[in-house]
Amino acid sequence: MKQAIIIGTRPDRTEQFKNCWNSIKSPYLRLAVDCDGYEIGKIKWVLDHTDIDEFIFLQDSVEIKDNTLFDVCFSTTHSVSICDYPNPFGCYLGKYKRSVLEKIDLPNIKTKVDSVDYESRFFIDYTRYEKLDQVGGSLANVENFVEKWGHKVMKIENEYLIKYKSIWTRDMICE
Repeated sequence: MKQAIIIGTRPDRTEQFKNCWNSIKSPYLRLAVDCDGYEIGKIKWVLDHTDIDEFIFLQDSVEIKDNTLFDVCFSTTHSVSICDYPNPFGCYLGKYKRSVLEKIDLPNIKTKVDSVDYESRFFIDYTRYEKLDQVGGSLANVENFVEKWGHKVMKIENEYLIKYKSIWTRDMICE
């Protein structure tokens, strides 16, 4: 079985990407994916351009605190939600299976609003075909703000990772 860690990124996010990449100390294959379509576009890219059977999808704004996260996720036969907020697969963080994703008609996401809207429906589509395990404590929004990468971000964390959110309310979305 081919397994990998996928980091979704963009060219203007070099600092975030390096922070994420360098926090991963794991023998699993790591791939950086930069393409259109927000998170779903990157997931679709993995399906279209690789033969990876299972992968953990991370946004570049994630920093790994405990690398056993990858062994825990890959040791289960089920798919895994890593972020439970605002619902399972929040921020699209999780372990995905190719065999399940191929059953879903993934939309073409063109805007950040579309990506946020689909995030709330994606787990429903996915769980029609696969049971989800949850790994790690809650990653719900909190009143914890720090200065990182030159701007204010919300810092949410559990025992496995830190997620730095640049957008935490819908009215912050710029198109």
